[in-house]
This record gives sequence, C-alpha cells and structure tokens, in this order.
Amino acid sequence: MSDSKIKLLENALQRERLARKAAEKILEDKSLELYESNQKLKNILNEKETHLESLFKTIVDPYILMDLYGNVLKMNDASQDFFGFTDSFNVTHTLYKEDYEYAMQSYAELLEKGKFRNFRARVYNNKKEVRWIEINSSLVYNEQNEPIFAHGIIRDITEDLMAQKEREDLLNHLTISNKELNDFAHVVSHDLKAPLRSMNALVTWLNEDISGLVDDEDIKKNFELLIKKIDKMDHLINGILKYAGVDKVERSERQVDLDFVVSDIIDTIHIPEHVQVKMTEKLPTIRGDKFRLHQLFQNLISNGVKYAKAEDGLVTVSYTDMGEFWKFQVKDNGKGIEEKYHKKIFDIFQTLDDHHNSTGIGLAIVTKIISLYKGKIWVESEFGKGATFIFELPK
Repeated sequence: MSDSKIKLLENALQRERLARKAAEKILEDKSLELYESNQKLKNILNEKETHLESLFKTIVDPYILMDLYGNVLKMNDASQDFFGFTDSFNVTHTLYKEDYEYAMQSYAELLEKGKFRNFRARVYNNKKEVRWIEINSSLVYNEQNEPIFAHGIIRDITEDLMAQKEREDLLNHLTISNKELNDFAHVVSHDLKAPLRSMNALVTWLNEDISGLVDDEDIKKNFELLIKKIDKMDHLINGILKYAGVDKVERSERQVDLDFVVSDIIDTIHIPEHVQVKMTEKLPTIRGDKFRLHQLFQNLISNGVKYAKAEDGLVTVSYTDMGEFWKFQVKDNGKGIEEKYHKKIFDIFQTLDDHHNSTGIGLAIVTKIISLYKGKIWVESEFGKGATFIFELPK
C-alpha cells in the first residue's frame, strides 16, 4: 500500500474518532440533561404526592378510595373514626339492609354517568350503630378512559336528620295544640256567653226592682260596678273569640286600599267629640286580607282614641314607603307609656288600667296579625308625651 493511501486511511480514522467523541459528548450531555429532567420530575411528583397525602389526611369529612367492587383501598383518619375500621373493608357490608337495593341502583348510575350527588343511605359502623350518611362520589379513569377506582366524600347527617325530625314533630305538636286551644277558646267563650247574658239581665232587673225601694248610694255604686264588671267580661269573651279566629281561617289576599279601610273605621267606631282622628296623607294600596287589615288598624286607632287627651285629643295615622316594606304609624297625644311597659302591653290579657273596656287583647290581636304577615311592631313613648305605635309590613 502506498504512503498516500495510508495517509488517507489514517485521516479517515482520525475523523471517525473525532466524530465518535463528539457523538459521545452529545450523548453524555443528553444523558445528563435527561437525568436532571428526571430528577426534577421526580421531585415534582414527590412534592405533589406529599401535597395529596397531606390533603387526604386533613379533609375534615370521611374520604374513601375504593375499587369498582366496593373494596376500600385507602381512607383518611376521618373515615377510620367514622366507620371504626383501620383495615380495608367492603362498603357494601356496611349498608343497612333496607337501603341495599337503592345503594346498588345508585352505584349503577355512578358507573354509567361517572358521578353521583347527594346519595343518602344508612350504614353500620363497627359498633353496629346505624348512621345516616350523604355521599358525593365520582369515578377515576385510566389513560384509556376506563374506570379503575371510585372515590367519595362522606358526610354524617344523622344529627341533622334527627334535629329536622324533632322540628317537624314540634311543628305538628304546635299545630295540634294551637287547634285545640282555638277550639277550646271558642267552646269556653260560647259557653260563658249564655250565663253572662243571664247574669246581666238578672242584675239589671234587680237594680230596677230595688231602685224605688232603697235609697243607698253604696248599693247603687255596687250595682253599677257589678254591671261594669259583667260588661268587661263580655268584652273579654269577644276579644278571646277574635284573637282565636285571627289565623283560623285561610283568607285570600288581594289589593286592599288602606285609605278606604281607615276612612271606614273612622266613620264607624265611636269617637268622642273631644278626639279627632286624621290621616296625614293618603294611605297606600297593599296586598293582604281586608278583614285582618281592618282588625289591625281598628284596634290601633281605637286604642289611640281611648288614651288620647281628655281635651283636644288627637290620633294621627301615617306611613312611609321603605322600599321593601311599608312602615305605618298610629300616634296619639295621650298620657304615654312608661318604658318598662313597652313590651308588656303586646302580651295577651295585659292592660295598663282597669277601664271596663280594657281587656288586654286588642294589641295581642294586632301583634298576631302582624306576625302572620312576617312584620314587626313596637311602641315609642315617654310618659306624659303620648304614644306612637309603629309597625312594618313586608311588601
């Protein structure tokens, strides 16, 4: 072989060695880059796994991960506390017998739709205690979009359901009691009216019989007092009947012109000559029951008339549109009410004087009507400066 050929061959081998070294350097760099990327990815995965593990342990409600056959693969501390199991168990074994079929139907829906919301059923814990649970569950899929796991958050609603049942029982009990009290009030009131009328007639006749025979002022005053007491008893019975009947009948609501209602009240109730009742402006038309609204305003206006000044008595009715509700005021210029009685006067049978027409039921009826409309009422007054009854009715 000639020197020139040998030289060419050596140059080719040198180039090949250089190319191989360059390739090895590239491969080494790429390997290092791949290793570093791997390490970064591993660190990220470890960090995510740590975060997930931390989240898994800190979820307040019981959380479980199970296979498609109901075997629990993983659960948090709250699940262990709730079920009482530390090892894996099958959720179907904890189901209450009567809820098993519904649970299987719900699970079929989970497999079909991939999620199930607000599933409720009864389960046993390891102490054989029955607890009500509510579960929100969904499926976990692999890369081929095939379901491989199911997981869900469990909420113990036993106490909530017990409280709800107690409220329903209490409401039913109150409804029955209220009906019985209303029926009792009507029966007693009607039974009392007949002998009361007889007493009134007998006392009146007796007073007439002895009026020409006896000229004793004390006896006359006693007869007058007795008649007033009987009259007050009659007012009291009528008040009880009205109070019991406020919410007894379902009444249809419609648009009611309060200006007409109050004007009619002013024209029909007894107003002494020394008292004036007026509206400071035209009252609005609101939605409600005309009979109850008439009762409401009549009781407040009559109350104002009764306690207005003995001379130049004045009762005013006004309102303000507050946007979401109406605000009404019935004001008198009477002797006023001490602050310690501001709440007491709205209780049934509570009255501040011994007037024979004062039964302590009028304002109780007002309060009951306003409560039916989900409104509120209060009084603003200083003793000696009149009283203003203020109430609000939602629109």
